[in-house]
Amino acid sequence: MVLQNQLRNQLMASLPHGLRFVIPEPIETLADPVFKCRPELCDALPWFRAVQGGSYHCDHLCWGFLLDADCGIRSYIDEEVVVTRVGGGCTKDAEGNLILVRDQGSDDSAVSSLINSMNLKVPVGLIIGDRNTLLGRKLPHRYNVMDYFRVTDVWYEGIGGKVGAKVRFEKLNLSTKSWWAAKGSAAPVPYHQRPEIQAEINDCAACHTASPRIYNEGWMCLQPTCDSFWKIHGFQPPVDLTFHPIFIEARTPRAPEVVPHHDLVPNLLATLEEDGEGVSYSRIAWKGIVCPRCQKCISRKYWHGWKCTDELSPISEKGETSCTFEKMLTVQPVSLRYVIDDFGLGPNKRACHFDPRFAVPDIDDETLFPYRKLTYRIPDVGSITHVVANRIINSRPGGPNDLFRQVQVADFGLRRYPLQQSVGKRVNVLSKTILILLTDKTTVAGTLTAHFAVNYGMPYKYIVSVDSRPFTDAPDEILRAFGRLTWATERAVAGSGDAFLPPNELLMLGYFEDMKIGYHDDGESSLGPTIATLSLGARSVMSIRMKYKYYNGLSKTKTLLKDDPVLVGCRMEAERRSLKSQLAKGEIDQTTYDSLRRKVLQKGKCGEAPIEIKMELNHGDLVVMHGENLQKYYEHAVTPDKKLRFALTARYIKPDHVESEHLPKGEFTLTPDQIYDGK
Repeated sequence: MVLQNQLRNQLMASLPHGLRFVIPEPIETLADPVFKCRPELCDALPWFRAVQGGSYHCDHLCWGFLLDADCGIRSYIDEEVVVTRVGGGCTKDAEGNLILVRDQGSDDSAVSSLINSMNLKVPVGLIIGDRNTLLGRKLPHRYNVMDYFRVTDVWYEGIGGKVGAKVRFEKLNLSTKSWWAAKGSAAPVPYHQRPEIQAEINDCAACHTASPRIYNEGWMCLQPTCDSFWKIHGFQPPVDLTFHPIFIEARTPRAPEVVPHHDLVPNLLATLEEDGEGVSYSRIAWKGIVCPRCQKCISRKYWHGWKCTDELSPISEKGETSCTFEKMLTVQPVSLRYVIDDFGLGPNKRACHFDPRFAVPDIDDETLFPYRKLTYRIPDVGSITHVVANRIINSRPGGPNDLFRQVQVADFGLRRYPLQQSVGKRVNVLSKTILILLTDKTTVAGTLTAHFAVNYGMPYKYIVSVDSRPFTDAPDEILRAFGRLTWATERAVAGSGDAFLPPNELLMLGYFEDMKIGYHDDGESSLGPTIATLSLGARSVMSIRMKYKYYNGLSKTKTLLKDDPVLVGCRMEAERRSLKSQLAKGEIDQTTYDSLRRKVLQKGKCGEAPIEIKMELNHGDLVVMHGENLQKYYEHAVTPDKKLRFALTARYIKPDHVESEHLPKGEFTLTPDQIYDGK
């Protein structure tokens, strides 16, 4: 549906007085523009959380929009109007250009959210990237916040034989000069002095749908279902269309009630009341801020707060010092009652409830009394032991209750790390009066982990590289927890026939509200076969499932497994097991085996394996995963409740996988009161 009629019905409002933006002279940067700092931008701006894609839409509304390298054919930007394509339905050709491969319509989420924002008069924040060439000049930063705009038109065009959506944005505040205006350009004409200009709108004789005249070359019906769609006098229009001046110059009437939902440059720090319990760990508190000194977007990397420049951000080659702003919150430790709904009401011997869809463990109430010991066994793979705590164990001196409070307030060095490290430019946003560019480079680029981490003992590299601290520097709380994990590891391995390898590394992860870790494995070659975790604070759910390729017998790129283990519970298990047996007996050769196996695997649809084991981990519980093949064939995810949680995990790191200078970090001697005896 063509919705250009909203043009005359939308109103205008001004941003607060004094909110001016100016553009500085271009400054030479040291970082290659190919590297992105988009996650920091998304962390700091509540109206643009889209790490990927050009449109940020939530609750069926568009809140933010990015104009970067490819705005599509027939795009336009001036001081007050932007015309661009709507994302979605595209792929890149050999030259890296976006090509529309499917028709777009009002059922596309990006299109429908823009239509809703237009109809409901919701302003949209616009950001322009330095790869956008429509302004014809160098932009100061990788990403640059423009201003708030409103959607005036959404329509459809014929693009390469497909139907593509286009959108026209109009700047919300027309009283001030845009910072991206050309140098030396005139100030905007006061609104009351502007002549009233409305777009030319015509009705289609075939479908009776109204469409605006957008291009000089002639009026066209913009209704995709009409036979006259995208035709001028019955013929296809030329590719090099030019915009009709009235369509560009039209402006909507003023309306003071149209106000953006968010501040263009938010001040998160002003909203945090540090004295309130739980404020430091709320979801909003681990998002980014805009530095009040230099206006750079800062992600929260530290457990206690934000630093504009950290140890991974060197001084620039020009000798300029980095911004020294930092904000560390006064931590108000939350009580267990805050994070555990039934704290104080929990049973001394927790009952076990099982969903028949998942594995049922062996229950041993005697071996580790007063704990309950639940063992989940996966044939030919390994076992998972859930050591269930209770309120008597947790409340003992030095136990989980004390640990939970201590790890909140002590400075253990918890921080978030980038999932990938590469050189990139820092992100800046516009302040109320100036725009400043930092010219130093940083090795921090990419999305940060959704947890805070610190490692003690042998170095351990998982999805990120975390600097390890020696056990000799570990505080008493860490070593007490390490004692519990060593005890649980030894008890879980006992009776398995495997040698007990005492852990020599401990990784502590802290989770704020809404943080979680998705499916992953701890299958690094440097690890021993046993991994033990102590859970503190909020309840969480641990899910274990077979990895995609072992469940389906092939990779996501449809490549057959070179050696199919045919695990119990895998897809098409009986057929795959039979074929493998025939190969082993020499009844079929490898080529025939692969051909028959592919034919079997084509039956039905591939997909993620169902959850095989699902456990509820509560405060004080320990989980031990054991088996060389467990991490190879299976993966696990942990989803905490929406409250504070810590996970302390101990592993054995093989010394021959560690550089000699780091070996002393794994050396430790527990004092008698740090050694745990299970009571």
